[in-house]
Amino acid sequence: MRLKFIIINILLLTNYAFSQNAKDIIAKVGDKVITAEELKYRFEFTPQIKRQMGNLDKAKEELLYTIIAENLFALEAERLGYDTTLSMKLNYEPLEKAYVRDALYYDEIKDKVKFDVNKFSEGMNLASFKLFVDYVFSKDEPQINDAYKLLKSNSNFDSLVTLLKNVEYVSEPYEVTYGKMYYKAEQAIYSLNLNEFTEPIESPEGWYIFRLISKIPAVYKTADQKSSYVKKVVEDRIEDSIYNNFWDNFFKELKVTTDGGLFWYFAEKLQNLVVTNKQAQNIKDGERIVVSSDDFARLRNQMHPDSLNKPFIRFENTPITLSEFIADFAFDGFYTFTTDLNIISGQINSRVKRQIELELLTRDGYKKGFESLPEVKGTTEIWKDNYLATLYRKDEVLNTKLTENDLKELIAQNNDSLLSQTKINIIEILTDSLEIVKEALSLSDNETLFRQYASKHTKRNWTKEKGGEFGYFSISEYGEIGEIASTMSIGDVYGPLQTNEGYSVFKLIDKKEQKIENAISKLNEEEKNNLRYNKVMQHLEDLTVDLAEKYNISVNEELLKSLQVINTQMVVFKYLGFGGKILAFPYSSPFFKWKEKWEQKKKEAL
Repeated sequence: MRLKFIIINILLLTNYAFSQNAKDIIAKVGDKVITAEELKYRFEFTPQIKRQMGNLDKAKEELLYTIIAENLFALEAERLGYDTTLSMKLNYEPLEKAYVRDALYYDEIKDKVKFDVNKFSEGMNLASFKLFVDYVFSKDEPQINDAYKLLKSNSNFDSLVTLLKNVEYVSEPYEVTYGKMYYKAEQAIYSLNLNEFTEPIESPEGWYIFRLISKIPAVYKTADQKSSYVKKVVEDRIEDSIYNNFWDNFFKELKVTTDGGLFWYFAEKLQNLVVTNKQAQNIKDGERIVVSSDDFARLRNQMHPDSLNKPFIRFENTPITLSEFIADFAFDGFYTFTTDLNIISGQINSRVKRQIELELLTRDGYKKGFESLPEVKGTTEIWKDNYLATLYRKDEVLNTKLTENDLKELIAQNNDSLLSQTKINIIEILTDSLEIVKEALSLSDNETLFRQYASKHTKRNWTKEKGGEFGYFSISEYGEIGEIASTMSIGDVYGPLQTNEGYSVFKLIDKKEQKIENAISKLNEEEKNNLRYNKVMQHLEDLTVDLAEKYNISVNEELLKSLQVINTQMVVFKYLGFGGKILAFPYSSPFFKWKEKWEQKKKEAL
């Protein structure tokens, strides 16, 4: 069995508006419904266990009951007021804003893209050829203009180029294909005859003069491949043009100021946190220092309430407080490679400008009511339930204590004279980079290469020297990593699992059962934690059964059985309009064993 999920970044530019027709509802949980479409998308677009061919029906059922439990926890959390907590403000509100902006992007830009037959015909012609150029480059406009005048003075380009001063000449041929360069540069190059050169062309890096040195036919596998590619380039360029016009007009003459004192107050607090993290995690100079969402929560708790509640971004209407700014700032994450206050403050300054822009776009989206669109509300409700359920479950776990009597009871429940606990060992690569995730997965079948890659790229400094190896630990440790690894077979690979610290890809390299004596006095803390984990899981399962009765769940078994799903084994990200990306759907840790207790309780009630 291979639990390897190859990550594929798919550009999802649409939200999902799930049908609410009765025939499409696969489960009801109180006043919430789970549709067949939601189950299908969440199955195919997020990691699942037991997806080997022939066992998809079981995997579907397990995911459905995991989602049902999530909905039950969300309902109870909402009843208890979790939806008004600081944690929800930090996690859910920025996400809803992102989806509102995405809807605005569609309304103002994406939906206005119209197919241009003339540009398509032009593109089909240009895409038939592949060009090779050499070029002269300078960051300085007067210098490139001087070079151009000299080149125009004589037809022998090769002899004159050696006389050029203060510019760079690159003789190695550079390949140009349709859609690869900026439109202006592309048009100029494709209009050249052999050995002709362009006028100076401006780019973000500087100024170029290109010379055409060869031209060959471009080869495509099929005519459809060429046509599809040209169509995409044309539409992307039209979209870019509409976007640029919208952006320029939307922010024209807008001026927003910030509170300088609060800026430096936040910058110094954040710098102190960066220093603390660097020291605590033994991060070497020049390496990435990440500030997690939990770090930001602690940071806010250390800041004075009066400062947090002061207006930081001074919009004319409804200024943004420092507290609200930090919520959005934390949602996008933060990392740096230095502890230098000046550099960190520069990073923050760039983010302030960006957040001002995003906030203005968000307000326009709310003004137009985009938060109520079915395609926005349908997706954000799923995320909201996931956040609520996570907070509620976390508190239930923290509040579950293991007393002396509990230990005696757990030991008494075991028929053997000895208790056993599962010990596992994994190699893990923890990273913030999706590129590293992709490479890690490609190497995971070869344990030696996987270890070597972990030594270079894992964020866990304490495992780097061991090639990412944890050493034996109880399944009750390391949260979802321990839970998931306990269900795997030796050699299996799982990932990426999204955690507060980044993306985790891990390979199970050993699993063993360890016997412990059934005397309470001889149990060490690790063994007690293992028993506590068992009690927590029992409590959560019993709680879910009680909530299932309270909120009256029902499942359409026929629809569940007939639902066709594909074992795509991929993680899909949604790229949001105006920037940012997010998992297409939230990941829900497997939690379905409560179903057996629920069904047994229903039988006993008959």
